[in-house]
Amino acid sequence: MSEHRVLVIENPAHLRLDLGRIRIERDGQDPAFVLPADIAVLMLESKIATLSVAVLAALAEAQAIILVCDDRHLPIALQLPLAGNYISVGRLRLQIEFDAAPQKSKAWQQLVAAKIANSAFALRGLKRNGALRLERMATEVKDGDPNNVEAQAAKHYWQNLFPPPFKRGKQGADDPINMRLNYGYAVLRAMVARSLVAAGLNCALGAGHHQSGNEFNLADDFIEPYRFLVDMAVAERADRVGFFGENPPDLGEFVGAAKRDLLGFIRREVKINQQDMRLNAAIDLSVTSYVNMLQGKVNLLHLPNGF
Repeated sequence: MSEHRVLVIENPAHLRLDLGRIRIERDGQDPAFVLPADIAVLMLESKIATLSVAVLAALAEAQAIILVCDDRHLPIALQLPLAGNYISVGRLRLQIEFDAAPQKSKAWQQLVAAKIANSAFALRGLKRNGALRLERMATEVKDGDPNNVEAQAAKHYWQNLFPPPFKRGKQGADDPINMRLNYGYAVLRAMVARSLVAAGLNCALGAGHHQSGNEFNLADDFIEPYRFLVDMAVAERADRVGFFGENPPDLGEFVGAAKRDLLGFIRREVKINQQDMRLNAAIDLSVTSYVNMLQGKVNLLHLPNGF
């Protein structure tokens, strides 16, 4: 799978397979061609877009992610490849055993500590206040985070990342900052889920997240230390246009170039174990380390530490 390319279909189009390539046909335009292996994420935003089963199969074989968007252009469904299905039963047994093991709380501790440390990295990189406190809080997370340091750190983080009257909103938020954050998180979540499924893991069995109605608890665990990439992409754009100044401009419609600008975060490298890695490779390494933890081979997860 490509590490870079997000293909967004915003206007009516028909996608079909043509000699191993995806042919994109649009009214009044010459057809465009792209190899399935060059696509990391396909975003289907137009309600009039159509694609063949052959395209779906080719993208699945290339381990690409397909996201379907709602009327607000936010992802509501996804197709994930099942590359790891032949080992999934054995991995499921390991996950069930791990669910009652003490190592589970250690895994969540590491995920939370990495999330908080990377939040501090984001504040420093964006020249915001509050990084020092987060760096200290990252060292105070205990097994299973019984003191809920994560929530305390999140409150501090959002207060410093964006000035008032901004408030973090999740489902249904329609302000320009939250819409961009939620869009970026949805893409990142899908990338994490792809890696988990490819490793034969069941996404519903999380280490920290365990909502009964959430089929992606484990993906929501592993998105945490990577969220800062989306946060920084959104904040950097807002800073460039002076969105939080005295006379803030309109960020404009969140379409076309604005989405491509935000999704540039998937091309960023992150640091893991003092090495620079592409985002997809870094996520795969984090997931592999979790599999090794399930198997009792290691006690430490490989998680990002800034970039």
